[in-house]
Amino acid sequence: MKDSIEESGSTSLTTTRPILPFRVSLFRKIVLSFIGIIFFMLIAGVVLLVHLKSLFSSDQSEFRIVPMTEQVERLVDSERELALKFFHTRDVYDEETLLIIADQFTSDADSLKRMIEREDLRAKTDVALRWNSRYLDFVKSKILEVKENPRLNVVPEIESCDTMVDSVRQALLDIQHSYISPLSKSLRRLAQQTSESILTAGIILAISVVIGVVLAVMMARGFTRPIQSLKAGTEKVSQGQYENVPITSTDEIADLTKAFNLMSEKLRQLDEMRMELMSEISHEMRTPLQVIKAGCYSIVHTKDSPPTPRQREAVGMIHQATNRINQFVNSFLDIAKMEAGLMKFHFEESDIVEVLTPLIQEGQLIAQSRNITVETKAQDIPRLPIDRERMSQVFSNLLSNALKYTPDGGSITVGFHHCPPDAGKFDGKGYVRIDVSDTGVGIPKDDLQKLFNKFFQAKNTPLVNEKGSGLGLALVKHVTEAHGGKVDVASEVGKGSTFSILLPLGHEPPQ
Repeated sequence: MKDSIEESGSTSLTTTRPILPFRVSLFRKIVLSFIGIIFFMLIAGVVLLVHLKSLFSSDQSEFRIVPMTEQVERLVDSERELALKFFHTRDVYDEETLLIIADQFTSDADSLKRMIEREDLRAKTDVALRWNSRYLDFVKSKILEVKENPRLNVVPEIESCDTMVDSVRQALLDIQHSYISPLSKSLRRLAQQTSESILTAGIILAISVVIGVVLAVMMARGFTRPIQSLKAGTEKVSQGQYENVPITSTDEIADLTKAFNLMSEKLRQLDEMRMELMSEISHEMRTPLQVIKAGCYSIVHTKDSPPTPRQREAVGMIHQATNRINQFVNSFLDIAKMEAGLMKFHFEESDIVEVLTPLIQEGQLIAQSRNITVETKAQDIPRLPIDRERMSQVFSNLLSNALKYTPDGGSITVGFHHCPPDAGKFDGKGYVRIDVSDTGVGIPKDDLQKLFNKFFQAKNTPLVNEKGSGLGLALVKHVTEAHGGKVDVASEVGKGSTFSILLPLGHEPPQ
């Protein structure tokens, strides 16, 4: 049997594993994804810089000629100021600086001439060079005279030569004015291109951000989708649904998924074996139990040799123990069927108060012997689709627990309430709440979450003489959930407990 299990498990697992040509680790996936995003952002940045470079690197001549004419004009003014300064101070440094600026003027003027394409404006550059050369020759001659006769005052003569400087300026202004109009047009065109470039840059940035976000989301989904599948698979396993999770990656998550599928398959096989074993044990135990019960009945009712009182007491104890074991087996088998989804329910529209009233009356008879009051508070409850037998079993378990854990002289209250729609329960649908409240020993807070697990009993159960199997509340939970409802409990040690069954209105029972 073990070989067949392993064979079936390996077969079901291999069918979910895709055929992949290579393996990429999770670390490499993360690194490559970030490299892809960074690479795309770099491309977007390069495209943006190239576009802006074409805007600010204009080759139009007016952008170079006008600044150059202004530069040459400033050099002319510097020549005049240094000439006057020299003849006032007779400083050799001013003379040397004048000669340097004169050479700079000639160099810049020649550069300006090469930039100009029109012949008439190139001639204007020659005029400026000639007038500047005459002015410098005159200044140099006067410098020689001053060196020969230091007391000689030539300032008036230098000032009288301002007409030469003005001629240089005029030639330069003529060149500059010729390019002012094209420069204005180019500036307006540049402003328009700037606006277009800013818009284009914004569009490029927006597109790059959108694509970056899309790539990031795709990367995140690629990482989280297998993890979410594993999470969903674990939730199904916790509910007893052993399904394989498809392997959609080639990294460490694929190894984890494969291991999970193997575990799920083994759990499914073990669960099937457990269900089969439980079913066989239950069926095998029923027959001997019935034989023991029949034997007890025969001993008690025999006419040949009636049993003594002591024998009757012993037979009664055997009969009681047999009933307890039989009840345990039945509950155990019912829970096993419900967990496996094999339990069949017969739903029919019923008045739940009418169905449960006989059980309440039986409980009142039992409670009278211990001076326990059982009170009923019922509202108008709409009819519900329920399995009458199973719901009676649920209520009987709750009521018997209340009687078991309530001391003599206590009280039990059974309430039927029609609750309005609540957004936090049953998707905003109305529901019926059945409360069973007692003034018993109560339940410790730490035990409330485990109370509906199989075989679990609260820590303070030794305070009462009765002992249970730990299956009653588990059965209550399974049957209530099969009706689309929920079970709730509130308790305080020493003051009592309230168990509530919540059944939604409008619930469609499974076919």
